[in-house]
Amino acid sequence: MKIKFRPNYILLGLIILFQSCKKTDSTTSDCFSNSATTRQIVNKPASIKLIGGQYYIIEQGTIDTKLKPCSLTQEFQVDNLMVTISGDVKSTVQDGSTPCCIENFIIKSISR
Repeated sequence: MKIKFRPNYILLGLIILFQSCKKTDSTTSDCFSNSATTRQIVNKPASIKLIGGQYYIIEQGTIDTKLKPCSLTQEFQVDNLMVTISGDVKSTVQDGSTPCCIENFIIKSISR
């Protein structure tokens, strides 16, 4: 008995092989994953501020609110840098140990 290999079966076998070896990315930028999203920001002007050794994002047009980014790349860790941001503001528990009006923020996009 002669066995015939059809190109379709070989291609299907390769696809199954590569899909089964595919690894999922276990790292996520959402370090506030247990918090609910309270609002979304889309393409809003803001500035980066260094306050007490911590970088915050200050939305243009706000007075007291500081966004504490989950991860801010080295490129954007510049005091008084003007940026445009998009992302999710997460519910943040305000307790006596943190200053008023700091909200956790997941950056979806940031640009100069």
